[in-house]
Amino acid sequence: MSLRWTAVTTAEIRDACLDFAWLTRQRRHPVPTGPLHEPIFIRLRGEPEAARAALLTAVSDPADPLVMEPHELAVLTARCADPATDAGLPDEYALYRGLGTPDPDAAGFYQVLDTGFPVALTEAPAMAAAPAPVASPAARGQPIVALIDDGIAFLNARFRKEGATRFHAVWLQALEQAGSPGTARSGEVLGRAQIDALLDGLVDEASVYAEINSRLIRREAHRSTEHAASHGTHMLDLAAGADPFDAGDPVRDWPLLAVQLPPQAIADTSGILMESYMVMAMRWILRRAAEIDPTAPVLVNLSMGIAAGPKDGTRFAEYQIAREARLWEEVKEQPVRVIWSFGNGFEDRLTARLGFAAGAETEQQIDWIVQPGDQTESYLELRPGPGQTLDGLEIALVPPGGPASGFVPMRPGTCRDLLDGDAPVARISHVARRRLGGGVIQPAHLVVALAPTDCADPEPLAPAGRWQVICRHSGAAALELHLQIQRDDSLTGYRPRARQSYFDSPEGYDWHPDRQDHSALAPDCAIRHDGTLNALASASGRQIVTAGAARHDPVRGTLWPAPYSAAGADWCLPMPTVAALVDRGPGLTGLAGTGTTSGSSRAFNGTSAAAARITRALGLSADRISRNRLVPGSTQLSDFSADLGFWSVPHDQSARLGVWVVSPWAPGHAPEEQPGY
Repeated sequence: MSLRWTAVTTAEIRDACLDFAWLTRQRRHPVPTGPLHEPIFIRLRGEPEAARAALLTAVSDPADPLVMEPHELAVLTARCADPATDAGLPDEYALYRGLGTPDPDAAGFYQVLDTGFPVALTEAPAMAAAPAPVASPAARGQPIVALIDDGIAFLNARFRKEGATRFHAVWLQALEQAGSPGTARSGEVLGRAQIDALLDGLVDEASVYAEINSRLIRREAHRSTEHAASHGTHMLDLAAGADPFDAGDPVRDWPLLAVQLPPQAIADTSGILMESYMVMAMRWILRRAAEIDPTAPVLVNLSMGIAAGPKDGTRFAEYQIAREARLWEEVKEQPVRVIWSFGNGFEDRLTARLGFAAGAETEQQIDWIVQPGDQTESYLELRPGPGQTLDGLEIALVPPGGPASGFVPMRPGTCRDLLDGDAPVARISHVARRRLGGGVIQPAHLVVALAPTDCADPEPLAPAGRWQVICRHSGAAALELHLQIQRDDSLTGYRPRARQSYFDSPEGYDWHPDRQDHSALAPDCAIRHDGTLNALASASGRQIVTAGAARHDPVRGTLWPAPYSAAGADWCLPMPTVAALVDRGPGLTGLAGTGTTSGSSRAFNGTSAAAARITRALGLSADRISRNRLVPGSTQLSDFSADLGFWSVPHDQSARLGVWVVSPWAPGHAPEEQPGY
């Protein structure tokens, strides 16, 4: 291995992590056959009707590089046919464009707001058109519970009412295939009638999932619904599962929607592949919910997350999902709540903080431990505190065994590579600030990206071990620098390819009185517990609810934050909205719920389970949510029905648990008495 650093070069950087991942993954898996497209999200410019017509013309032309997912195309077509359709909603659309197509100039009819990871539009077999939606038999006014997740066992008895499905529709997303002219199809949608037809005379649920997976999911990908437990199934059960024959349980009447994300997007825990699918899923859910009951509250459970990001609501996926929810409620007058898990990274040593005084040149260092056997990229983000800039900051990177990069000034829109031969194995990027519209700006930041440390194929690799990150500041203003390592682990059941890197510091091994070991962070340690929240859950809109996880502490006899439950901070979202009881002690962790097939049972913990319980609590509060739409000054806390159980959180625990621990059980349906403060 012969490593050398390049000089600083100018680069067009929209997403430094995505750009580097695309580069390194092409070394391992050459460009596949078939046209390459990248997901984009656009906002139309100019006169609306003319811009819509121009977009429809573009996607209808086989020679044009723009294509659309069929559901997005249907929205555009309807608005072109009748300008009154969706009046008041912005002209924003998810679509795909040929890789390498430049952004339009200022005279173009659209503006690109975001790009995603490139996909190959493989040829797809002929498929019957999706059936027209069937009206929901649910009584009007019932809350509509929707889930965006992995592995959704839509045949499970917990999602039926007597013999019929409670699902209005399920979108089983998959890697894109070329559809009819002008379209890129992502998986398929099953409506109520199709699901009921599958249930008619059903003997083996597993065989149905296997047959569907065989036509949608590539052979090498994980197929969650063919395993005993699946995350999405369990979360949906905690949120809205019910005994199909218990006429006394109000949850049994709630209609359901779900989007199963492609397994490849789930497997990449950095979030690089996931975000475009999540945004499309949210847009699809809102329109399907209006078909069920355009006045009923829509509760969208998002029990997933990543570790690093701006954490100020400006990461595109969370920004756009919050925006879709807010605008839908304002324009369509249908209440929407998005329930995010607050994060499980409290103890993962993925967040650090360095402080620099104004005026004087100072240096500080922190070590980044990059593990051997990691077959995925690793990322480190460096961001200034609120209202601050990176002016006067320089960073140097010292790989295990060298060579050191040295301090070289970098301006926004530049990068610098560590090469093995001619191939980059590490990159430092200075990402310029980004305008999202409406005065929302994602601040400039630095990203350090590392290639995998291991690969089955011969390729240049990043060295594993202790990387030194040295920061030097000489700016005129003080700087609070936040360093975050991106999530990079392997999910249970998935192929174990990723290994999580972490920060290390001599001050990170103080005595921990509860654990009776040396795992505590000293007060002066740069590694922090605060600010460890899910980087997709930092939007603070009225429609956004975040959930922490509580554990019953048998020693204290109280509820306490679960050891993994993340903490907010003064530089980002200070705390979750509320929390739910997930663990009943160190030896009794997780919440029981259904496995993949009917009649089976598994337990899951984490703030994912907490978010699902809070979704159920909000479903039981549906009447209150509907009333609050017309109440100025109402808050997320005022959405919870007084009939639920509440335990006030002490101030010193609010950064991890919010204001209350909430019981999600209707009166008479609580499985057991819950301990409180």
